[in-house]
Amino acid sequence: MAREAALSTIIRNRLMSDKRVGDLPVGIYVIENVVYLIGRVDTLEQRDIVEFIVRGAPGVRRVNTDELAVSEISQATAGK
Repeated sequence: MAREAALSTIIRNRLMSDKRVGDLPVGIYVIENVVYLIGRVDTLEQRDIVEFIVRGAPGVRRVNTDELAVSEISQATAGK
């Protein structure tokens, strides 16, 4: 559990230090070195950046973005 908390802190610091995505409301949960991202980003590019940063953290086995909503997709599907 301490390792998961340490990994979560590392990831959070990496995300916050990136000017492109540092202020986005993204929650981070780590279970057995699998990182779950929860929240909302504005664009697919931001989602990809967040995922890339998280994957680059040492010890990350897998990244799950199923609960990371993208606003531009939500807006596009709402208009249909």
